[in-house]
Amino acid sequence: MVVIIFVVCYTHQIKQSKKSGVVPTLSTWITFVIGTGLSLLTYLLAEEGDWRSGILNTMDFLATVIILLALVYYGGRKIVFRSFEKWYLGGVSAIVLFGIISQDAWRSNIFTQMLIGLGYIPTILSLHQEKRNVESYVAWVCGLSAGILALYPSIQGGNVLAVIYSVRTIVFVILILALMTYYQRQSRLNNDVL
Repeated sequence: MVVIIFVVCYTHQIKQSKKSGVVPTLSTWITFVIGTGLSLLTYLLAEEGDWRSGILNTMDFLATVIILLALVYYGGRKIVFRSFEKWYLGGVSAIVLFGIISQDAWRSNIFTQMLIGLGYIPTILSLHQEKRNVESYVAWVCGLSAGILALYPSIQGGNVLAVIYSVRTIVFVILILALMTYYQRQSRLNNDVL
């Protein structure tokens, strides 16, 4: 349910970007779609289809596809791969090749979690370059909530990969929220000084 709220709110804010001020970084969402898709595939292979313990990964993949489509449709953006994304795609290819050669979906999934972590870099850089918050608190708090809520079935099911996925989500979303708050405060302080 939290992921659905996230998608609806974020998509609406993307559509209303001139009013909301929310301008998500396209690179982040391209990498998230690719990363969560690969993560879901390797997870299902490693855990023999246990999608219940890994529900966050399943929902994240669907959510990232919808967000990316909203960014392209409402933002009038074309998908053009920048150098970071080309390196990211190279990393995806390396993980796929590793998985095929080694037949080790579990380790492939771990590598994918590292790759998804790199997917946050464009948003971090965007916040730093803008020096103001251009992201949605509602969306990112929903993402944090989904990560926290997904811990229970992961731990209950004894599923290490699902726990790693949830913890990675929690850590990086907290980082994004902290940066959003920092730049929002800095922006307010700068406006108060003027």
